[in-house]
Amino acid sequence: MKKKLSLFIMITTLIMALVPGLEGAQAAERQSLSEQEQQEAVNLENELRENGITELHIVTGLDEQLSQVPSYDKQMADQPYSETSKSASNAGAQMIINLQNTGQNAWDTSIKDYVEKLPVSAGAKSTLEKYLGYSFVMDTLNIVTHSQGDVTEVLTIQMQNSGVPNWLAGVTARTLVYLLL
Repeated sequence: MKKKLSLFIMITTLIMALVPGLEGAQAAERQSLSEQEQQEAVNLENELRENGITELHIVTGLDEQLSQVPSYDKQMADQPYSETSKSASNAGAQMIINLQNTGQNAWDTSIKDYVEKLPVSAGAKSTLEKYLGYSFVMDTLNIVTHSQGDVTEVLTIQMQNSGVPNWLAGVTARTLVYLLL
């Protein structure tokens, strides 16, 4: 039941949040990105759209890939979280623990293995790996633990502040909450 509800929420979120964000190339909005990084983000967005790869594909693909990793606690990932745990500081701390339990090598290998299966260019794969990589995620979560508000919103804002394009920050934040909380 929880999986069906999660999928429904993901699809609804995708329709309401992601699709309008894909209308234009929002990567150029971030001044902190170099021209090359802006172009890489635009290319990633375009390639994902052209190949019909949605947020739901990314979340379920990564969940499946991580489930094959022995240190990834699938039972913990399927636990419903309470309103208290949705606060950025509490959720961030729990997400850090879950990420550490998975381990840097296992996490990065799983991300790389999943991204390699996507029908996009090497540059798009590299960009996606960068924003889903252990180091970037851990750095972001360390900042999130000192914030207040809903964890998904805080993660999205922090990633945007780090230069991640708006549309990708939202996708990444929701993916991380699903996988790590």
